[in-house]
Amino acid sequence: MISAPKGVLRLAALKILSESSMSGVGLAEEVSRVTGGEWRPGPGSIYLILAELLRKGLINELPKREGNVRRYIISTKGKAELERMARETETDVARQLRLLAVYSSLAGRRELERKLRSAADGVGS
Repeated sequence: MISAPKGVLRLAALKILSESSMSGVGLAEEVSRVTGGEWRPGPGSIYLILAELLRKGLINELPKREGNVRRYIISTKGKAELERMARETETDVARQLRLLAVYSSLAGRRELERKLRSAADGVGS
């Protein structure tokens, strides 16, 4: 199982909430589903990111339909933020690949380092 930086969860939440409204539990389940079970963010991470997105006006809370289940959907401001984040993806991925190349170099894995640097150079080309 992988862990991911907060920015990746922000991107995932906005992307998923741009496709359908859902609760925090539903969001966690959808992240797990789309990552083939590799990433299962915990309730603390999910509810912190939802609170942040709500506070910043990037998502809206929908009126409660059944019981106390809170459901969320992306806002117009959130759609603009999602587009901005999507544009920055190539730069972020290339940066992460370069970091992994350094990690591989420090571990003495020269061939892996070479492949990662090549992949980083190829992002966006």
